[in-house]
Amino acid sequence: MKSRYSIKDLEQLSGIKAHTIRAWEQRHKLITPKRTSTNIRFYSDDDLRVILNVSILLEHDWKIGQIAKLAPEEIAKSALEADPYEGNYAYELNELKISTLNFDIERFETIMSTCIDKHGIHDTFQKVIGDYIQELGKLWLSGSVSISQEHFMSSMIRQKLYSALNELDAVDNGKTFALFLPANELHEIGLLYLAYVLKERGERVIYLGQSLPKEYLTDLLDNQKVDALISVFTTNPDVEYLPEYLRDLDDLIHDRGIQVHLTGYQFNDFSENTFGDNIHIYSTLKDLTAHI
Repeated sequence: MKSRYSIKDLEQLSGIKAHTIRAWEQRHKLITPKRTSTNIRFYSDDDLRVILNVSILLEHDWKIGQIAKLAPEEIAKSALEADPYEGNYAYELNELKISTLNFDIERFETIMSTCIDKHGIHDTFQKVIGDYIQELGKLWLSGSVSISQEHFMSSMIRQKLYSALNELDAVDNGKTFALFLPANELHEIGLLYLAYVLKERGERVIYLGQSLPKEYLTDLLDNQKVDALISVFTTNPDVEYLPEYLRDLDDLIHDRGIQVHLTGYQFNDFSENTFGDNIHIYSTLKDLTAHI
């Protein structure tokens, strides 16, 4: 069953303003909305795919008049060719969006296989999936994808990341990074992605997973030499409790010479870190990855 989208949905998913989409619809017949039995306009998967591909071509200096002369299949082909794979993976990210919205396992598997064939497993996870993790979080937080859609795609990506992690050789000569999510935090794919990046780089990774109360870190730190702790705060702890959490974390690592690297949505409106030189807060997952 195909999905139905409002013009506001198209705007949020493509980044193109609704009034611009409406103008293209009327002037260039680029897409054609349908109507429900109660005369409410809606758009299909095919319409969404056209708008997403148009957004790619516009970024590569195409004019809307040129694009409007093409059939949808030609627009898709041109969008794929327009992205020269020089750090820009918009086509793949758009395909992952559509897979998410439609619970489309086959499309997800196809785009993942294509990415790995074209870019290799390293770039697929570090660039395509890394960027999509950020994008998926934004879509979920903005309400553009439902909880079930987010869980579906998170599960698909987790499976791929676990498989990729298992294929990497374990090492014991690098730095030791312990990765965990705080209590009641279940959004794991960002952390798994970081585990992959570190292990692929040759570091020793201790993966503690979801929902670990910080008090239980003592068990690990008393028994293992750990160089750094890493975590991603998407929904927990609540912003009002962050200062207390960070103070307790600083007390925990104070005499151990351990660095702490944190990122996540919960830090978006967080004031400057004043909780010690060993705690580092990054605005995005990509920033954290670049600094560790």
